[in-house]
Amino acid sequence: MPIDIVKGSLKYCMENKLFFLFVLIIFAVIEYLFDIVNTPISGFTSLLFAILVMGYGLQIIKDVIDGGTRLPKIMPKKVIILGFKGSVIHLFYMGIQIFLLASVAVNLNFPVFEIEEFFLEYHNTILLIFNHDAVSCIIFVVSGFVITYVTSFFMELSLARLADGGQLRKSFNFRRIKHAIDLIGWKNYTIGYSKIIFIILVFSHIEAFFDQFYGLNGVMGVLSFFVIFIIEYRGMGNVYKVYTDLKKNVDDKSST
Repeated sequence: MPIDIVKGSLKYCMENKLFFLFVLIIFAVIEYLFDIVNTPISGFTSLLFAILVMGYGLQIIKDVIDGGTRLPKIMPKKVIILGFKGSVIHLFYMGIQIFLLASVAVNLNFPVFEIEEFFLEYHNTILLIFNHDAVSCIIFVVSGFVITYVTSFFMELSLARLADGGQLRKSFNFRRIKHAIDLIGWKNYTIGYSKIIFIILVFSHIEAFFDQFYGLNGVMGVLSFFVIFIIEYRGMGNVYKVYTDLKKNVDDKSST
C-alpha cells in the first residue's frame, strides 16, 4: 500500500533524528537558494545543487539495496561523482522525453511543457482546455502521460544500476535493464513504480496547495521536497533490491 511506503520512508529518516534534522536543514538551504538566487551564475548554482541532491539520492538507493535502515552518511566525493553521472542519465532520458512531448505538442498546437504541469498548474490547464477541443486535450494528456511514465520507468532502473555499481556505461545497458525487470516481474515493477509516482503526485499537490499561504509555503515546500526525495530514491532502492536479491539466489543455485 502507498501508505506503507510513506511510513517506511519516515521511519528510515527518523532512525537518526539529529542527522535527519541536519539533512533537512541542508535541503531547506538548497530550496531557499533555488527560490532566491537570480544572478548570472544562478544557472550554474542550480546545476550544482541538482548534482548534489542527485548524488545523495543515489547514495540512498545503494544504502537501501545493501539493507540500510537509516539515512546514510553524506560522503562528499561519492555524492559529487554519483551526482554528475546521475545527471548525465537524467539528461539523456529527459532529452528523449522532451523531444517526444514537443512532437505531440506541436502537432496538437499545445505549448511545450512537462505533463506534470498540466495537473499542477490549474489556472493554465483550464485555459488550455477552453482553447482546444476535447479530443485534442485527451490525446495530449494521455500521450503526454504515457511518454513521461515510460521514460521515467526506465530512467529509474538506469539510476538504480548506477547506484549499485557506479559505472555509467552499465547504466545504459538496456538489455540488462530489461533482464532486471524480467527478474522482478513487469507487473511487480510497474505496481511498485506506480505507487511511488502516485505518492509523489499527492505530495506535489499538497505543496502546490500551500503555495497560497505566505509563511507556510516555505515550510511545506521544504518538507514536501524532502519527502518526495526520500520516497523516490528509497522506493527505487527497495524495488531494485528485489532484483539484486533474486539475482543472488539464482547465482547461488547455479554455483551449487
